[in-house]
Amino acid sequence: MTEEDKQLIAAYMGWKLSEWRMIDGSAHVVNPHFFDLNDAGLGVAEMQKRGDDYVKFIKHAYDMAFDDGKMQFHTVTAWLFNAENFFAAMSEWLKERG
Repeated sequence: MTEEDKQLIAAYMGWKLSEWRMIDGSAHVVNPHFFDLNDAGLGVAEMQKRGDDYVKFIKHAYDMAFDDGKMQFHTVTAWLFNAENFFAAMSEWLKERG
């Protein structure tokens, strides 16, 4: 996933990708979001808050998975349980929706 993809997702989610924190008396940049499955769950929750965004996303994700050769429901579901696949689908969906 590119930095542009991360920025797009962060904007949708209302996240700051990095912030300064004081650690042991000196300032460090900390990334509070790692785009892992925990963050994927937050993404799903945010989509559900926004009405039909989750339905639109899941349709897009399934289309991506089918194009990747995963043709069965359980295979696509397993594909989405990989954070890299989930966020790739989310960033592509966000690009398409404009």
